[in-house]
Amino acid sequence: MKITDKTLMVNFETEVKLGNNDAIELTMVHHAFIGNDVDVDLCVDFTNVKFLGVEIESSYQAFKDFKASLLKLGIDLDKLIDEKIEELKEEKIEDKLKLMFKGTF
Repeated sequence: MKITDKTLMVNFETEVKLGNNDAIELTMVHHAFIGNDVDVDLCVDFTNVKFLGVEIESSYQAFKDFKASLLKLGIDLDKLIDEKIEELKEEKIEDKLKLMFKGTF
């Protein structure tokens, strides 16, 4: 057997607060693939979703209903999440991961 390449997959999370008065709290789940380069997939999933401190059921349908309810109130959760992802991109996460896992291979 000959190993021709190595890639490390790292999952990490970011706790965020969104909306007016930080009414929406959730945990964004991200993936990073670290090899010769670092490839980061931001916000591939959500966990621990709360609205005004009340936890939202963790099923897909409950989250979908929650998003629809917010949209009826004029709150576009997808837009808020996209804005937060842009903020995370500015933090140069790839560079931080390179430093954290430097010498792993």
